[in-house]
Amino acid sequence: MAGKGLGVPDPAIVAEVRRMIGLSKVWVASSEMTWVDAGGRPRGFTFRERLALPDGSQPASLFVECYFKTSSIQGCPDKLSLGLFFNHYRVFAIDENGPSGHVNAVGLGRPYYGKRVGHPQVHTVSDDCIYGYAEPLESRSLESYWDYFVFEAGITGAPPFQLPILQLGLPV
Repeated sequence: MAGKGLGVPDPAIVAEVRRMIGLSKVWVASSEMTWVDAGGRPRGFTFRERLALPDGSQPASLFVECYFKTSSIQGCPDKLSLGLFFNHYRVFAIDENGPSGHVNAVGLGRPYYGKRVGHPQVHTVSDDCIYGYAEPLESRSLESYWDYFVFEAGITGAPPFQLPILQLGLPV
């Protein structure tokens, strides 16, 4: 399966990825987000949770992975990355990372091909690449990013968005 910069993927693989994105998926973890310390300065947090398909199976290659880091710059949004993974590729994602962005080198024929896209952004599959194409997303609350993500990814039973618990008085 091709990712960014690895050549055009087999159309059957693209179809399989799109089918998986379109399937209903069920959150099987606890009713809360189990953030763990990912280190760094400021400190980041991550969590990964598996999903179940309608037949009850839980493919090891199908999961949600998220990352959060508070901004160290006054007025700059916190970093948030919400990703749906399938077969080791990030197949649908939402990223908020302040004033940064990237140029879409993939997504031939799509509206933002060859254009710079800032944050926030939504990543979707393209015929010429499983990952790497992004389109702008309107700025919203972290909770709204999460709600949009679980809806568009077809995930039911996910907990409401919860920030990691930051211990007061400890350096982040």
